[in-house]
Amino acid sequence: MKTKYVYYALCSLLLLAAGIQKATGQEPPSLETYSLKNGLKIYFMNYGQIDAVNISLVINSGKKNEVPGQQGFNNLVAELVLKGNKKYTEDEQNNKAFAVGSDIESRVSFDYTTLTANCRNTDTEIMFDLMSSAVREPLFKKETISQYLSYLTSYNTPSKMDVSKQAAVYSALVVYGNENPLGRSINKDQLARITEEQVKTFHQFNYTPGNTRIIVCGKFDPQVIKQQVETYFGNWQSVYGEVNGVALEKPEIKKREVYFVNRANATQCALLWTKTAPSEKDKDAMAFYTANRIFNLILFREIREKGGKTYSIGSAYNTSRFSNLFQISCSVRASEMLNTVNLFDKTLADFSKAEFSKQGFDNTIIKIKTEVLNNQYPEEVAGFYNPVVYDFNDRKNFLAKLEKLTQEDVQKVIRKYFTPNVYKLVVSGNEQLVNEQLISISGLQKLSPANLESAPTGR
Repeated sequence: MKTKYVYYALCSLLLLAAGIQKATGQEPPSLETYSLKNGLKIYFMNYGQIDAVNISLVINSGKKNEVPGQQGFNNLVAELVLKGNKKYTEDEQNNKAFAVGSDIESRVSFDYTTLTANCRNTDTEIMFDLMSSAVREPLFKKETISQYLSYLTSYNTPSKMDVSKQAAVYSALVVYGNENPLGRSINKDQLARITEEQVKTFHQFNYTPGNTRIIVCGKFDPQVIKQQVETYFGNWQSVYGEVNGVALEKPEIKKREVYFVNRANATQCALLWTKTAPSEKDKDAMAFYTANRIFNLILFREIREKGGKTYSIGSAYNTSRFSNLFQISCSVRASEMLNTVNLFDKTLADFSKAEFSKQGFDNTIIKIKTEVLNNQYPEEVAGFYNPVVYDFNDRKNFLAKLEKLTQEDVQKVIRKYFTPNVYKLVVSGNEQLVNEQLISISGLQKLSPANLESAPTGR
């Protein structure tokens, strides 16, 4: 959004005014934690020398919490809480935030729903007022719900998805299974059964003080912020008094499995490989993160530059409380689908031997270190040290642990996690264009919308 660019421009000016060079880095933030009587927990990360603050409301409600029939509820509610409430219409809310160079954004992950805003430290009360009003008293107007559901119905059907989105949807299904909320996807019939009352109940059950954490990061007066938090959140009470608890089985990938899903009229194919990775708290995490950075460079060199198969290919290390995976994705011309799969297999097999230069290792360490030291804006610092997601003391020691990492450490995790012929691959494309190539793939399994719709409905 434009307001975010305005905010970053303002921060840059404040950095210059304070005589701070962004690339030099600063000391890690301090951390203070306290709770209100209603169970709402607050994290203060006092940091920096510019008069800017990032505020995040982290709600313990993500895709993991969606029981059968609730697919997409977290995204739906996160979208609608910013569409007007008892105190402010949507326009009033947006105009008030824009007047101080800010806005409120929402995002949903497997684990959490987050509402976040950036502002000057003189404007925190305005943002607490707006954010509190949004999460506590949204209106959920029937016509607004209907409009959003209509949008979801139109653009989330397999026949209208682009190949990359379709590959991601079917990949979740084959990796997690439709008994797991992380594997289920929304569908037309399920959306048609969603009612206004269900949306309100889902909000009341999940958006509670005991289920919410507030993170304030930047330069601020803690006493002033404490008073503001008490004013806008202190009398927040839960209808249900619940704190979400979920237990899910983590996915296991033990062999090579290849799936294909047809996307009529597509000229390209999307390829999405999924492999197991360590959790953020695992002893292998730092070495794996470094190994994956090296793997990305090799993928790009071998498949993009030398092979000429795609414009872009990358490996993303995705972790959550119930899923630790890394995924490699790219899009290619239909005629190059099988060639790309074969080249990937060769690249993975070669990389699994853990043969890379000391210079390549050293360069990767320097790049990671530079990126961490470049975290200067409150939003960047809040994301890196996020105490809801990470162990704060462990994150403070990130660079020290990085310095101790050896090439041998990275080589060990490569041999452990980057095993050849152990992955789940989903290919999305036009079957008419790739049918002859599909015949050459041993054990290929074909998927269709019927596989997605076989998930439990919650009727």
